Amino acid sequence: MLRLLSLLTFSLLLAACGPSGTEVESSDAVAENTTTEAAAVYTVDAQASTVSWEGTKLIGGGHTGTVPLTAGNLKIDGEALVGGEFTLNLAGLENSDLDGDGKGKLEGHLKSADFFDVEQYPTAKFTITGVSPTTDADDHNYTVTGNLTMKGNARSITIPANITLGDEQITATTPEFVIDRTEWGIEYNSGSTEGILKDKVINDEIGLKLDLVAKR
Repeated sequence: MLRLLSLLTFSLLLAACGPSGTEVESSDAVAENTTTEAAAVYTVDAQASTVSWEGTKLIGGGHTGTVPLTAGNLKIDGEALVGGEFTLNLAGLENSDLDGDGKGKLEGHLKSADFFDVEQYPTAKFTITGVSPTTDADDHNYTVTGNLTMKGNARSITIPANITLGDEQITATTPEFVIDRTEWGIEYNSGSTEGILKDKVINDEIGLKLDLVAKR
């Protein structure tokens, strides 16, 4: 984790299905960081990096957008990615398929206590705890495990990533993937809510896609 930068047309076709992409493994057992102290540190270029999201309703389509990064780094030991972290500015979350009052209303609702509650939790953070090379997949060459902290809840997730290492720059992109928002306490209009009408249900899955650039 959709193709979110060009998914407006696709999102209008969504009805009973959720965001596209593989649901990643997650666990409430927060993993320990295994980064070596000898690792070289590359700074994430927030302006060149993108975190894209997609949310859908059970009936009636969905919405797409982006979340800016505020800071981050990736760590290299020899010729291998071994660690890193980045912070997402949830208070700066934007919608990309609406404009005018509709855009502002949706962004305001997503930032409210119903969803990300940015007044109390303005940022989310992903900290890499383990990286394994992958040789049998077409869309990624690494599997990355890390702790995603959001709304005060930390959970370990494992996601696929395509990582290119250079002397002066690292790029890390993910295929489309989804997480279950309720695992971080975001339960507004979840399908598990008792008595909720089907046309009000918002899918529990949030689609994500990461495109990171880090430089020496």
